[in-house]
Amino acid sequence: MSRPSAIARRAFLTASLTLLATPAFARSAKKEKKGGKEGEGEEVADPVIKLQSMALPIIAGGRLVNYVFVQMTITLKPGVLVTVFEGKEPLLRDAIVREAHNKPFVRPDSYVALDEARLKASVLREINGLIGPGKVALVTVVKQTPRNFVAPPAKPGADKPASRPAPAGDSDLVP
Repeated sequence: MSRPSAIARRAFLTASLTLLATPAFARSAKKEKKGGKEGEGEEVADPVIKLQSMALPIIAGGRLVNYVFVQMTITLKPGVLVTVFEGKEPLLRDAIVREAHNKPFVRPDSYVALDEARLKASVLREINGLIGPGKVALVTVVKQTPRNFVAPPAKPGADKPASRPAPAGDSDLVP
């Protein structure tokens, strides 16, 4: 029996890879609208903008305690084109990181999560300044991932843990 030629092997590999990739190229079926409006078959751009992950600091007592990586989405109001935000993400990210360093989004009970309400309000304020007011419907914090898992801050008025008593006996022994 003879060996298949290199060209035959390439053709076989190309055909099999094409068949495997076909589902990736398939378009999803869209629901058809009733009525014969113009542009019925056109795809509408998703009004949700996914921001790249940002590392925001957790600063307590003037000291950097942790970083939290935040993933957010911005939902635009109906009728607002996604292109209005084109090229503005670096400016938004810069403004948010600057504000996070000046007035950190620290929660009083955690060093591994941010104050979502303040963060959302800040993002909304900054994005309204960049693309104009009234164009954003919703800012969503999708995920918060801390760099390190740090114990929560001590509650005010809580007793500090008792110190360990000195071991009795020979002080030259190392435990």
